[in-house]
Amino acid sequence: MVEGAAILEALAVKLGDVLGAMTGITIRVLPTAGDTVADWQVPIRVGGTRSGTATLALSREGAVRIVTAIVGHAADVADTDIVDTLRELLGQAAAAYAYGTDNGPTLDVETPAMSGTPAPPQAVSFDMMLGTDEPVRLTFWADLAPVAARAVEPARPAAPPLSVDHVRVPVDAAVVPRNLDVVLDIELPITVRFGETQMTLENLARLGPGSMIDLARSPDDPVDLLVNGRLVARGQVVVVSGCYGLRVSEVVSTADRLRSLEL
Repeated sequence: MVEGAAILEALAVKLGDVLGAMTGITIRVLPTAGDTVADWQVPIRVGGTRSGTATLALSREGAVRIVTAIVGHAADVADTDIVDTLRELLGQAAAAYAYGTDNGPTLDVETPAMSGTPAPPQAVSFDMMLGTDEPVRLTFWADLAPVAARAVEPARPAAPPLSVDHVRVPVDAAVVPRNLDVVLDIELPITVRFGETQMTLENLARLGPGSMIDLARSPDDPVDLLVNGRLVARGQVVVVSGCYGLRVSEVVSTADRLRSLEL
């Protein structure tokens, strides 16, 4: 079995879950064997106790079918459509995998690209069953190595205890109110903001089905979590059990979060 096979199999299953949530198609991912075509390859940087690079590969026909399953038509599927779709799908699958794994590896999806390099002999393959259609063959392989453990630093001598006179509390430190318990059951509106922009009244009047709005935000940028219209955290959108969720990557200070309680 290929090194990191458990990671690759879990990632393949999560990829099917994400695509199924986006398309409404019942998708199964099954281990398989046979010929592989590695036209499109997606590098994935793996971190943790074992680090290195994993790769997802599939044929151009398979990549086009995945894009078609999402957009609904196969006409004029450009390479840029394949790049954007594969990176978004793998990014959500990696985030969903990390969400359900305690102290597991980190997976960072890089830019998909066409490649003439064939899959190595130790690669593992899966058939992604898209309903009743012919399956899309997914091929994974990984090159991982254990991360050397850091040397344990000698314990430092304990610092002498401080007297009350030596303790200084910053005047701008966030102080949690003692009576905060009385409002902890209050429900607050939470909003996830993907981006924002400004439009002229003329462009707003021209909006209709199929209109495109540029939110001036890269797909790789974290989205904003707002409480009462105030920014309290940022994170990545993930799919968990077929539903969208937010994996928080950073939060604002305690003082700013308490300000969001102001009604």
